Amino acid sequence: MHTIVNTPSVFTCKLPTAGWINLAQIRQIRFEDLPSRTLVVTWQNGDTQLFFSEDAVALIAAWEEAAVLLAERCSNHRVKNRR
Repeated sequence: MHTIVNTPSVFTCKLPTAGWINLAQIRQIRFEDLPSRTLVVTWQNGDTQLFFSEDAVALIAAWEEAAVLLAERCSNHRVKNRR
């Protein structure tokens, strides 16, 4: 389970069958690999949505990429703002 704290950025993701979503609007995701690839998304407003198969895999890949980008931004910010 992963949680992203509210971020002012937009991280878009194109899903194979479900269109575009903004990862920054996600409060929490839960991935279940068995018996089928299912992703449960909890949005910032508390609503939940299920994603399956290709959409779930694409969303997980985009989520991981966004996490790396956020970590790099934080790292770069700390380096730039050292006293």
